[in-house]
Formats: sequence, structure tokens, C-alpha cells
Amino acid sequence: MAPKATSSTSSAAAADRVPLREPHVVVRVRPLAEEGGHSANGKHVYKRLVSWDNGEIVLDDNVELGDGQRSKAGVLSRPQVYTFARDILGTDADQESVYKSSASELVRSFVQDGYNALLFAYGQTGTGKTHTIFGHTSSWDDVNHEQAGIFPRAVVDIFKELRSKSATTAFVLTASAMEFYMCQCTDLLDGNKPCVIGDDHAPLGLCSVLIETPEDAIQFMTTVRENRTARSTLMNQAGGGHAGSSRSHCAMVLTLRQLDRGSGMCLKTTLNIMDMAGAERPSSTGSEHEDAIKAVMDYWRGAPVTIGGQGFIVNYELSGLRTAVVQATEQHKKRKPLVNPKQLGTSFIEYASGCFSGSALLAMIVTLSPAPSCGWETWFSCTYGDDLNKLRAPVLPQAAKPLDAVIEQAEKTATKAAADLAKTPASGPSAKYLPKRTVQARHDAREFELFTMLKGL
Repeated sequence: MAPKATSSTSSAAAADRVPLREPHVVVRVRPLAEEGGHSANGKHVYKRLVSWDNGEIVLDDNVELGDGQRSKAGVLSRPQVYTFARDILGTDADQESVYKSSASELVRSFVQDGYNALLFAYGQTGTGKTHTIFGHTSSWDDVNHEQAGIFPRAVVDIFKELRSKSATTAFVLTASAMEFYMCQCTDLLDGNKPCVIGDDHAPLGLCSVLIETPEDAIQFMTTVRENRTARSTLMNQAGGGHAGSSRSHCAMVLTLRQLDRGSGMCLKTTLNIMDMAGAERPSSTGSEHEDAIKAVMDYWRGAPVTIGGQGFIVNYELSGLRTAVVQATEQHKKRKPLVNPKQLGTSFIEYASGCFSGSALLAMIVTLSPAPSCGWETWFSCTYGDDLNKLRAPVLPQAAKPLDAVIEQAEKTATKAAADLAKTPASGPSAKYLPKRTVQARHDAREFELFTMLKGL
């Protein structure tokens, strides 16, 4: 008789049977601006965006052609063709079509199918990432506005999906937000106090607010925008209610707890919508090259950080995230478990790389500029999107659990965390544990509170 499989071997075999899922990648091309870095008047560079139709993004080398094929120096202009995008949305695309193409399926899977999900926007400074996620300034007081962004539209759709099963399902929806700036993570709902990224690459102890109606998203987004770091640059100037270039990565997290009234089973899922800081060349933003160590030291001393210093850290983190994607792709292809090292350099890389383990469905919006001065950034964004599109991960839905058992365990965990915090000294060698134990206790207490609230509905 064959030996009985152990739980570990059964889990490994089950993982091998899970199909590898690909990310959903969409490209959005912004219109040319009347003036500034994204206008048609900028200096031409060697790379240029030629076309973005028929499922292809085409760039070529911007050489002066002699006979129509070769340059005067005899160098061929070789087109670079990218086909990674599931959809390519041109300069006339409206906010609704962008949402439907990139996020609507993700939101449905988050509510109805029990999946965690991550959507992030990547692209050059000033190409419309924040506009895509938050919406035009004219829409900030109306979640149903035609210019509303992906986040408010997602909240509206979540409530539509929940109403369709309101007779059988109770729910609690909360929102939290983080900023990743100068290698650190801070809580945008708690005065930018430092956050801690846990051993599982998830944030601990974030403040959260209840989202009881779609309109509650308005105040939440207002607080996020007011506390987020932004600055005027040549490629994205402030004015007219616009704060300028986002100099940080911003993650807004919607957490949904659902209870099946009949069975007593509950399900917890998260939808993370991330507006990443823009990739850039120092020369294009009107800044000089900056030493990374000096930039970080200026930040910690409370001294002003230059645009170039901010940009250096942003580019470093985006490069690190790209490396994490490539590593995850190789591991998943070999059907090996992904182990993301905790010491990857910054809070942003630690947090975002954890999402490539197969814990969430992935979607990405790559924003491009057709401006002649932006060819190099456009080419780099295309290679970034091409790399992400190669990722294949074994994503499974979250498992429902008996609510009473979840509450019982949450209470035990919160009690233990509070006891650990109470015995941690404020000074001496053991004081090094105080920051993490403080946020851990707050995190566990909030979990217990929200699951208890769910039971009372």
C-alpha cells in the first residue's frame, strides 16, 4: 500500500496543480500638452514613439533617413515592437473606458470570487498616473463624475456588487493608505507617522476608516492627497489645483470582510490600488544628478531634499521592483516557492515584492507620452511593462472561515500583542522591539474590533 501523503507534500502537490496566471497589463497614452515637457515642442531624442494601434506599441530610432531606409551614416532604424498590453488606450480614451479595461474584472473578483488584488500605475512623470487613479480635479467631490478615477469608480462598483447579494451577505469595508517616500513608509491617515512592514511583507497597524457609502471615498481621497508628497517639476508643474509631480509611491488599500449569514462563514480580501512615483531622467525634470546617500541624509536631518535626490530614490526603487518581478517569474516557472528576502533595500520594495508571490491577482497600467522629448522614458516604460507581463503566478482565492473561530483567534492574538507591548521597556536594549510591538498591538486590536463589528450586522 502506498504511504499516506503528509500535509506538506499534499500542499506542494496542490500548488503544482494551480494554473499560473498572467497579469492584466493595459497601456494608456496621454495627449500632447499645449506647453511644457509633454508638448510637441520639446527637444527630439534618439528614441521616439511611432504608433500605438492594432495591439502594438512601436518605437524606432530617431535618425535622419537618407534613402528612406538608412541614415546618412548607414545605420538602420530598427523598429521596436511591443505586444505585451492586453489593451492599448489612445489619447482620446476617457476615464470610464480606462476603468473598464484595467480594473472592472479585478474588482469583481475581489468582491465575488474571494481574490486579493493589486493594481498599480507605472510611467514617466507627468504621463497621467495620478489622473488615472484619483481622477481629474473637477471630479474630486463626486464619485460618479465622468472624470472620476479608478479608485472612486472601484468603490462605486464594490457597493453595486455587494448590493446584489445584500439579502445573504453582511460586510465591513475599510480603507487605509500608505506613502513610500525616501526609502520609508508612512501612514497617510495618521499624520505620516512611520509604518512597519511585517515579516509577511504586509503593513502593520495602519489606521483605517470605514467606507459605509461610496461617497465616503471622497473624504478618504482628500486626506490622502493632502498628506502625500508632491512637487512641481518641468515635466509636471503645479497649478490650477494640481500639486505637481507625485514624489512618492502611494498605496490605497480597501479591505473587505464578508459574512455569509446562512453558513456563518467569513471571508477577508484586500484590493490594493497603487499610484507609483514617476520614472524620470534628471535632465527632463530640471534637476541635476544627486548622490543617493546625501539625499537620504538630507531627509533624515530635516533638510530640503532636491528634486534630483527624490528622483534618484524613485528610480532605484522602481529598478528594485523590476528585479523582484524577474526573480518571481523564474521561480514560478520552475514551480518553486517564492521566497522574497526581507532585506531588499527599502520599505516600498519589501512591500510591493510580496505581491508577486501569488497572493493577489495583478493588473498594471503603463502610461506613456507621445512627446518627442520623452522617447527614452517611453521606451523604458515599455520594457518595464514587457517584463511584468512575463510574470506567471499560482494565484488562489482566499479561504472562508467560521466567523466565531476567527473572532476567538483574533481576541487571543490581540490579548497577547497587548501583553507583549506592556512588558516592553521604553529604554535599554529591549526598547528596539517597541516600535514594531506598538503597531502590532494596534493592528491586532483593530482586527478583533472589525470582525466583532461584522458579527453584529
